[in-house]
Order: sequence, then C-alpha cells, then structure tokens
Amino acid sequence: MTTHPFDTLLTPERVAKYRAVLAQRTPRLTVVIEDCHDPHNATAIVRTCDAFGIQNVHVTTSRNTFKINRRISQGSHFYIDLQVHRSIEDCYAALRAQGYQIWVSDLQASATVGPQRLREGLEKQPIALIFGSEQSGVSPLAVRGADGCFLIPMVGFPQSLNVSVSVAVTLYALRGDRLAAGTAGDFTAVEQNALYERWVEGRRGEAVTRLLRAGHSHKGEDLDVFDATPTS
Repeated sequence: MTTHPFDTLLTPERVAKYRAVLAQRTPRLTVVIEDCHDPHNATAIVRTCDAFGIQNVHVTTSRNTFKINRRISQGSHFYIDLQVHRSIEDCYAALRAQGYQIWVSDLQASATVGPQRLREGLEKQPIALIFGSEQSGVSPLAVRGADGCFLIPMVGFPQSLNVSVSVAVTLYALRGDRLAAGTAGDFTAVEQNALYERWVEGRRGEAVTRLLRAGHSHKGEDLDVFDATPTS
C-alpha cells in the first residue's frame, strides 16, 4: 500500500484506523437535524453518523442554537463535515444543488414507507434524511419541501423513539448490511486522500506545518493512498 508523508505523524495503529474508516465512508447518505432543542441528542446524532460512516451532517438553527457536547461526541465531530444552515429552506436548497433526494422522518398518516424501503432509491440517487425535534417533530416546511416521508414501524405503546435512537435505527436499516459485509464506501481514492490530510491536519496541525517546512509535499497527482478493502 502506498504511504503518505503524514503517516509519520501518527502511530501505525492510528494510520490503519483512519484508512479503514475512510474505506467505508459515504457521501451518498446525509442526515439533517432540524432545530433540535437538546444539545445532548443533537451531539449523539453526530456521533451516530460517524459510527455508521456518514461524512456529511446538516443542522438548521432557525429556532434553536447548536453546540457540540464534547463529552457526548467523544471526538467524532472532528471527523465529519458539519454544515449549519439558518433555515430548512436554505438547507434544502444546498441539498438539491448537490443532487439529494429528501426524505423526512414523520408520523403523519401519509408516511407509510419504512427506512429499509429507501434502499432501492439510494442506489439511484443520494438521500438526505430529515429528523425534527422531539418536542414538535419536523416542521410543516420540511414536510412540504421533501420528496416523501418515512416512519420506523413499531408495535409497542410509544408513538416515537428518542430522535438520536431514530437516526441510529434508520442508518442501520440502510447501512447495516454493507458495513457488516465490509463493503467499500463511495469515496474515490483521491477523495479519501483529501479527507485523510484534513483529519491529520486537524489533529496534528503544528506537526504538519513543521513537516511541510522540512520540504515534504503532501500534494501528489498520482498519490493513491487507500485500498478499497477495509483493514480489520
């Protein structure tokens, strides 16, 4: 496997971990947290997305502010791309520009599709999953602007799950089989390399600066760092 100059800044175990994680990362699924009022739950969602290989997470803040709880995050927020939007309309505009389908988690009567039923559509087009606050759910604007609504089938007495649990169940329904089988993710080798450099720079910035000053370039046209197959 081709090495990277930044490998010298990490332990071999950390290099292998970064490469294994990147090999199964995907931009084809993204999660939107619409105005979550509980920072504990919002951060738990970020951590869940990282665990399931989701690179991009969107947050809207038209009604509630958003702040990472580092105790809950356990560092996961350093490795995902978090985009904050002032409104759900701004968020949807950004998602549409990137070619996403938009599906809202909702309990309304028309939401008859379980998350596992979205798999077929995911093969054709990237999907954004919208989750609302536990107090009021998703907004009417979020529903009106979406391509459809889905729900998690349940047979017990509660009508809904904790929002961070809902995200975990949904992502498992869509990604669990692929992750269990070790299926490669959707980033190219070049894209994985770019993320690797950002991660190392984010965690070891001063060391990266010293390395570059010493004359080690980290930009190479033919640099192919990562295997498609995850390491164990």
